[in-house]
This record gives sequence, structure tokens and C-alpha cells, in this order.
Amino acid sequence: MTAARNPLAAPEARKAFAPMPYFWSDQHGMRIRAYGFLRGHDEVAVVEGNSAERRFVAAYRTGDRLSGALAIGMPPRAVRQWRQAVAVRSAWRGAVPIRA
Repeated sequence: MTAARNPLAAPEARKAFAPMPYFWSDQHGMRIRAYGFLRGHDEVAVVEGNSAERRFVAAYRTGDRLSGALAIGMPPRAVRQWRQAVAVRSAWRGAVPIRA
């Protein structure tokens, strides 16, 4: 989309092409999805589901920003919001619920 829009856009409206890394795989009857950068992070937190049940979303923080998300065994609708939040590098505090 960026390659198609940039030649037609005014110079100040052009956007850099910066694809977000991602992958998905089906392993042993489970869907695994990863978005963003899962290495070199400062913190990881399970933000949905339960890792003991092998159905969860883990969020990755680098600095004060959400840098990645890993979903295992979760339905697509549960992952969609995390993909978008990683793509825009949301603030960690706004994206990840505080757990006591």
C-alpha cells in the first residue's frame, strides 16, 4: 500500500515503508502468531489467557513502548488489537493492563 500511495501523495504526506515483522505457524493443532520484535526486550507479560493452558497473548516491552506480541492458541479477534498496538508502537502503560 505504501509503494502505491507514495508516488501519488504530496511530499509531506509520504510515509516511510517500515513493515512490521510477523509470522504464524500451526504446530500440534495450535496456531502461533507473533508480531513485532520479540528479542532484545526489557519485559514480557501475559496479558490475556493463561500460559498454563497454552492459550495466551504475551506482550513485549522495549523502553516505554509495546514492541511485540506473541499469541498461542488464541482466536484471531483476540490478537487483532495487539497487532495494531504493536504496529503503532503504543505506549506500554496504555496498552498493557496493570495487574496487581
